[in-house]
Amino acid sequence: MNETLTIFWLNAILFAVAAVLCYLLTQLFIRVSYWFDLLDYPTDRKKHAHPTPFLGGVSIFVSFWTVVFLGIWATYFFNHEIHRSETLRQILSQVLRLSPKLIGIFLGSLVILMVGLADDKFHWKPLEKLIGQMIAALILMKFGVTVNLIAEFGVLGYVITFVWILLIINAFNFIDSLDGHCAGIAIISCTMFFWLAQIIDQPMVGLFLISFAGILIGFFPNNFKPAKIFLGDNGSLLVGYMMAAFTLLCRYQSPRTSYVTFFIPVLMFGVPIYDTLSVIVARLSRGTPPWEGDRNHFAHRLVKIGMGDRAAVIFSYFVAFTIGHVAILTTQVSAFGEVLIAIIFVSIIGVIAFLEFYAAHRIRLMEQLAKKGNRRRTDIWQNKESGS
Repeated sequence: MNETLTIFWLNAILFAVAAVLCYLLTQLFIRVSYWFDLLDYPTDRKKHAHPTPFLGGVSIFVSFWTVVFLGIWATYFFNHEIHRSETLRQILSQVLRLSPKLIGIFLGSLVILMVGLADDKFHWKPLEKLIGQMIAALILMKFGVTVNLIAEFGVLGYVITFVWILLIINAFNFIDSLDGHCAGIAIISCTMFFWLAQIIDQPMVGLFLISFAGILIGFFPNNFKPAKIFLGDNGSLLVGYMMAAFTLLCRYQSPRTSYVTFFIPVLMFGVPIYDTLSVIVARLSRGTPPWEGDRNHFAHRLVKIGMGDRAAVIFSYFVAFTIGHVAILTTQVSAFGEVLIAIIFVSIIGVIAFLEFYAAHRIRLMEQLAKKGNRRRTDIWQNKESGS
């Protein structure tokens, strides 16, 4: 019982410190953005009302790594007290074992932050952004952050890792479409993965997840509509990168799990992945490049069918929360239950896709009918004028 309380309070302290620190630093970086004109100006595609700071990623980066380094320092400062607790000794040993990987995550996150900042300020071309993302992914892999099936899949395991990192980076970048959308989905994902980490006996990974969740909670009040600061590409790319790294730190095999649990990250990121794939398919079907920006993301489509911005974002949260719970259930059921849950997941996504595209089709049809009606009224009026 004492060991359980120790872990509880450790998680609670990290979460609280991370949230408060990020909230305060976000206030600072909002001011810095105005001082140095690091602002996102409204355009035809960007509909916000006024120039808005875009240093959200910098705030998250500085906050998270400050918490991590303070945590590592504390493990050495309180070394004597830690060794009196078996649980804390195990966590310390995991910290030491993860140290090389943490260096890789830090260096890769620094690269991805710089790539995002360069794009936010100088509007990099898509290929330049992709090269930067690839470099960050290779750094992560170089330091041993890969899927846990490398021994079984060999080279294919590295390919899966590389593609997974790029997919999740861009998936979270894609869903940064409305105020609070990306940050909120990431908070839900972190919380679900933290829960999973407890189930599969990964308390050290859980500490990183709860810290990052705290960071995002601290950032969120200034990012939800109306946003005082945007994540920017530097933030959305960083969030996606960190989420990909956290999923790769987890070992999904335990006495209570099966190989099906390797698909849990796919389920957890159901909303970002669905948004990414549906947008890419829609762009290709229109003959436009997949990287060409538009306002046809999942949240945008919800707005088009009648939801307000906030309602669309909150609905996305609900879907992510529901799918996250479905993913967690795969660790608690039999093989048949896992298959059933997979079918439920696919059905949920299928129903959402059908409903939103059906609604969009109906709206287009009504718009076409309205245009025809307007033309008919115009023709009648012109005929009357010519007759008179």
